[in-house]
Amino acid sequence: MNDIDLGHLRSAIAVAWRARERGNHPFGAVLVDAAGCVALEAENTVVTERDPTGHAEANLVRLATRAFSKEPLAQCTMYASAELFAMCAGASHCAGIGRVVYALSEPDQRSGS
Repeated sequence: MNDIDLGHLRSAIAVAWRARERGNHPFGAVLVDAAGCVALEAENTVVTERDPTGHAEANLVRLATRAFSKEPLAQCTMYASAELFAMCAGASHCAGIGRVVYALSEPDQRSGS
């Protein structure tokens, strides 16, 4: 992890705060392309969309696979405010996203750290 990664993680956390302000769980994700530019952002929409699959990372995968083919996605990095659960990890893998970086680990989420 480097300073660039930390900056993009801060962006994902900012998206998570937006989700919380809109009444959702505080999770966010950003997709960064090979040039280091933010290509997409997505927030959690579980509450407002009444969709249990509306995790930020799954929402980002849906947007990413509509916007990009597999080749560019393999060069992208998903930055997430928290460690991906199984559904979102599987979706990012199936989408072919090249790298995933997250801020808060799953055990830290459970302990409230």
